[in-house]
Amino acid sequence: MALTDIAYLAYVALSVSVVSTIEYFWRGPRLPRWDLKFQLRRDIMHRIISSVVPQLTDDSSIDSLDLPKIVHDMRAKAMPAAELKPEDGVYQVIGIPVRDVRIDPREFTIDEMSDNPEEIAVIDAGTSDKLCALCEADMQGPERTISCELVVASNIFDEQHEAQLECRPMHTGEKLILYFHGGGYIIGSSAMYRQLISRISQASCARVLGVDYRLAPEHPFPAALHDAYIAYMYVLQQGFDPSCVVVAGDSAGGHLALSLTHLVQATKTPMYGGLVLLSPVTDMARDSGSRERNRNFDYLAPQPLASPLCVVRLFYAPGRRMSRDLISELSRPLVSPLRGQFTNFPRTLIQFGASEVLADDSTQLHAQMAQSKHPESFVLESYDDMLHVFHVFFDRPESTQALGSIGRFVKDV
Repeated sequence: MALTDIAYLAYVALSVSVVSTIEYFWRGPRLPRWDLKFQLRRDIMHRIISSVVPQLTDDSSIDSLDLPKIVHDMRAKAMPAAELKPEDGVYQVIGIPVRDVRIDPREFTIDEMSDNPEEIAVIDAGTSDKLCALCEADMQGPERTISCELVVASNIFDEQHEAQLECRPMHTGEKLILYFHGGGYIIGSSAMYRQLISRISQASCARVLGVDYRLAPEHPFPAALHDAYIAYMYVLQQGFDPSCVVVAGDSAGGHLALSLTHLVQATKTPMYGGLVLLSPVTDMARDSGSRERNRNFDYLAPQPLASPLCVVRLFYAPGRRMSRDLISELSRPLVSPLRGQFTNFPRTLIQFGASEVLADDSTQLHAQMAQSKHPESFVLESYDDMLHVFHVFFDRPESTQALGSIGRFVKDV
């Protein structure tokens, strides 16, 4: 992060803190469970996020947008890699050599999934072609490695066993969490989420493999999904029992975990034992009601779908104008996983903040899942007055409670 960016963030923090503190003591907390510290953090984060990107409402200026510069500015003001103290745990960077992971491109073709009408609906011809093209590029193009971080919490780390920092089972039935970070598919990395990942590892008494999937707009859909599928296949080829693997993610990472589950189901790949979603994005084809209802509470400031700088459009089709065809494509299950089938899904835990702009994404997902044959397999946890991925506010009791629930869920898989 450049000195100019640091100076800007310091200025924002100071100016927002003054106004927010006066408001807090004059009018009281914005929501009942908020203390001054929490309200200050929310307001500072909201100001930074909303000021980084121009706020647009339509495509009138789409041809003059400098997307590379806008994305660069977004990433420049993102949080740096998080330090992991020895008392929290250790991590090891692991590279997945893509060519070493055995994937047949025919797994993604319509013909390979034609014996079940429900599965055909999961993947369309256009997405099938894109996934096959990505596979071909990996086989014939330059060698590529997917960077990951294997995180081991201090309560389960034994420095006498160096094998703990290798991605292979330590014993039969060992649990492993495959984690996808958030960031709107535009920013983020496993390094940025080390502290959250280490706390999930600690609560679950399980190692966690964080995956640095390719980001948009340089690598639009379905590049991240392709990387997620490769990462899961890598875990299986390393010897982990699929029933002992839990796939998890927050925000866009939750969306990726959910889309991966649809893809794994459609390709008849052995399904993992559990799914954990933290404030997931589930429907990219429309702006939900909670985006307006909670916009004065959450720190997120998402642009409407009509904006060419909406992260949904940057993720799926950067630079493309809004159209009926685009809305139709965004409604497909691998893009908007809310619209898929949940009949054979693994046990799922969904956690969200009741006052976040994506609250409806979680409640509507659970409502869809509850219509399956085994509704008891899907658990929804709502946390009053909490915001998007509130888990990262580690000093809050709600974060402690949610992480404890994740730990119990993983242990029970």
